[in-house]
Amino acid sequence: MDPASVLESARFIFVLHRGDAWEATLLAAVGSLLAIPAARFRVAGLLALPLFLFRLARRIVGEQANFRMAGSIFAFNGTAMFLYMASGIRPVLPAAIAFLTGFNLTAILIAAGDERSGSLNPSVPAGAWVPGARLTAFCGLAVLALELPCFFFSTAMGIRLGAEIQGGLTTYLAGLAPRAAAYGRVVLPLLLLSAVCETLAIRGLSSRRMS
Repeated sequence: MDPASVLESARFIFVLHRGDAWEATLLAAVGSLLAIPAARFRVAGLLALPLFLFRLARRIVGEQANFRMAGSIFAFNGTAMFLYMASGIRPVLPAAIAFLTGFNLTAILIAAGDERSGSLNPSVPAGAWVPGARLTAFCGLAVLALELPCFFFSTAMGIRLGAEIQGGLTTYLAGLAPRAAAYGRVVLPLLLLSAVCETLAIRGLSSRRMS
């Protein structure tokens, strides 16, 4: 891959869509704050979707912190964030996704710590290398540093795409094409690295829980 095209795509994503990314961040934060009382008071109607997504994620990633888990995380995140971006037929759609994602993730994190909901504690393959405490912590932080910007900027590209379509500046396919190219050059490689780091962090945490 041409480094110049990667750099240009990075500028396209992180400079052009910076303001929209802040909007997505704010919407996700509002959703996250509203999820706290819903999860604490176990409002069944509001928790149904987050808990369904949590159980679905458990099935997708599997029961062992291995290459299959890393591949599943990458495939899920890569597909989901592309769809967030591609939902920008109207700016309200990716904006709503940002809000709901903040709500769902916070509700899942709170509910996952409840014994009634179960917890995600994959096993470590027999004889597998286990990262040390420092590397586990580094990988955990790397996931946040990589995955969150990918989410916010993918959603931001959808928000701006919808605004451009609504303003008559572009058509859907013409506006999506450069964003899809930039997504493939920049976001997908970051998500792949994030998936590897997340698997290592889970492996390190799981081995310590079992010891």
